Amino acid sequence: MTHAHGSRMQTASWRLFGILLLSPLIVVATVAILLGLLGIFVAWLIAAGSIVTAIVLSDLAQRSAARLARPPGRLTHRSAGYPGR
Repeated sequence: MTHAHGSRMQTASWRLFGILLLSPLIVVATVAILLGLLGIFVAWLIAAGSIVTAIVLSDLAQRSAARLARPPGRLTHRSAGYPGR
């Protein structure tokens, strides 16, 4: 009976030793996964920011091109005649 109890203690100590040996590997794998996820998120932010920047710059370019395309002294778009009729 004592021998079986000692065998259980020896198995438990080997499991603890295995866990202690694997814990740095688990920590390294966890850090690598989290850094990879952070990198993907930052890449997504850069892509979304560049798309928004392109949209805003395109809108500003269209507005300034439309403003520069008007000939000087052009009449405003008003109907001829009396106002309100």
